[in-house]
Amino acid sequence: MQARSRRHKILEELEQKKQVHIGELAERLQVSSMTIRRDLNRFAEQGIVTLVHGGAVFNEGAAALPSVGAREQRNEREKNTIATFCAGLIKEGNSVYIDAGSTAKAIAEAIAERRNIAVLTHSLPAVNVLANAHGLQLISVPGIYQYDQKAFFGEMTVRTIREFRVDIVFLGASAIDVRLGMMSPNLYDQGVKLALLEMARKKILAVDHTKIGLISFVRACDITALDMIVTDKLADPEFVAQVRRMGVEVVQV
Repeated sequence: MQARSRRHKILEELEQKKQVHIGELAERLQVSSMTIRRDLNRFAEQGIVTLVHGGAVFNEGAAALPSVGAREQRNEREKNTIATFCAGLIKEGNSVYIDAGSTAKAIAEAIAERRNIAVLTHSLPAVNVLANAHGLQLISVPGIYQYDQKAFFGEMTVRTIREFRVDIVFLGASAIDVRLGMMSPNLYDQGVKLALLEMARKKILAVDHTKIGLISFVRACDITALDMIVTDKLADPEFVAQVRRMGVEVVQV
């Protein structure tokens, strides 16, 4: 079994059972205990698990946010489908902002061949994806680099965002709830999102179904502050119905 497939299976078991044991995983996946231990150490570095004697416990508190690298491995097909739809919303001549996060990186990949658009972002992976995209104008938004989110944050970031007025912002979120709205695990991410909501003409939240119904640490905005939510077909039907009743467009792709 390839390392990527093995780690994906371990992640699935962590999300279902909340705790895994090295010996059991090694036997079931037919690899050595040392291999499983290395995988769990990698997840611990990414903020996904806390290591305990003989295994690991899944981190799922409100302030827990796995690194962008770890999140890229989850629901990759759904994120790519969401990204393709979002790219189709951009018209020639538009200015767009791409938020930080794994879905945001997928959106950057989806627009890499586009021409005659301006793209702003504080996401380092998005900048790297678009670095050789000669047909568009790329503006990298500065700030203090946060390794876990692979993006730049802080007062400099917010101040720069407020210098621009963009046609569309594609937002990411660690959690979204009908009552509590769009949420973030920390204050510096909240500050960036508030500035983006203020300066963008159209506000689109791009999230896969796993973020729906979760609760995170900091509230960023009400759902009604958004113009559209783009998600996948596995999204909770009750959530979708409630949000539509609130007057916010929901697109499932």
